[in-house]
Amino acid sequence: MKYNILISYAIVVVYGIVLGFLSAIPVGAVQLQVIKKAIRGLRKQSIMIALGSGTSDLIYGILTLFGLGSFLASDRFQLVFYLLGAAVLSFLLYHTIREYRHHLSAADCAPDDRKNGRAYGFITGFTLAITNPSIALWWIVGFKVFLDLGLFSEATFLLRLVFVVSGVSGLVGYLVILTMIIHRRHRDIPDRVFRRLNMALIVLFIALLAYFIYKLAGHLGA
Repeated sequence: MKYNILISYAIVVVYGIVLGFLSAIPVGAVQLQVIKKAIRGLRKQSIMIALGSGTSDLIYGILTLFGLGSFLASDRFQLVFYLLGAAVLSFLLYHTIREYRHHLSAADCAPDDRKNGRAYGFITGFTLAITNPSIALWWIVGFKVFLDLGLFSEATFLLRLVFVVSGVSGLVGYLVILTMIIHRRHRDIPDRVFRRLNMALIVLFIALLAYFIYKLAGHLGA
């Protein structure tokens, strides 16, 4: 019996890691930031961005799978969420435009050996991911599909916790692997790739900021 339980939980871990890994593959703001830092040789900052993103998704996973999903949909949370999102995106947009216009070198982009640079990376990853509550839907759908496999008779506390931690591990693992691959070859990557990444981030941040301002205006006018 214990052997069967261990096998079942092993399947939970593998399923969660694969799900988290797949959720990180679509190109978004977090992944572009990870790539940008890795290209500039800032491996530790890039990894901290991944850890910050994973921490945010862990919070969403816990809130969603432990019965607090309704809180995420409340008007009060949505208002704070859009205010926070607009502030974060404005800050990141400013710095990305600055990097693009002045063509900053790696030394100008918060050196890897400074603690504040690593802290900035973590905060960047966390705040970018926290402004994406749609990850909650990903947790719900993924967990429902798993339960449909019928390996467990009920969704216990331990089962939910293992699933969330495994999913976050897969997401962070993908970003860390991406960092290592790019960092190893970053000296061979043309400088124009960095500028194109910054331009892509500028476009993405402007689009997201416009959306957040639109949604915020709707909540304030309601």
